[in-house]
Amino acid sequence: MADKRKDKASTQHDLVECDLEFPRVRLELEKLELSELEQVEAAVEKIQQMTWDQLYKTSSKTQKRGLNWEQIAGQQTAQGKTIASIRISGKFRARVCRDGKFMRFISLHPDHDSAYEESGGESL
Repeated sequence: MADKRKDKASTQHDLVECDLEFPRVRLELEKLELSELEQVEAAVEKIQQMTWDQLYKTSSKTQKRGLNWEQIAGQQTAQGKTIASIRISGKFRARVCRDGKFMRFISLHPDHDSAYEESGGESL
């Protein structure tokens, strides 16, 4: 009989894998200015060198640092996954969700505040 614990192994210490294939994200990437696209690429590179545990530790209510993973109140995907925002740059955020070892990018927000104005419900 297979050990059930192996089937439910934590991915907290696995490296994060980024998925930018959501149709909205692909369209938004095409519309970015070169400097914004470079910021997204740098953030993705950084993220893929981190574990989920390390990524979550960049979130802080008192000290804004790094990617600053921040769950967005009231936003969930159609599948019930919590939507969070991450910092791409000082003004640029992305909406993402965790799906196992994957960080699935949902939308890009060069103007920062619009990330929090979304309603959620995306089907990923």
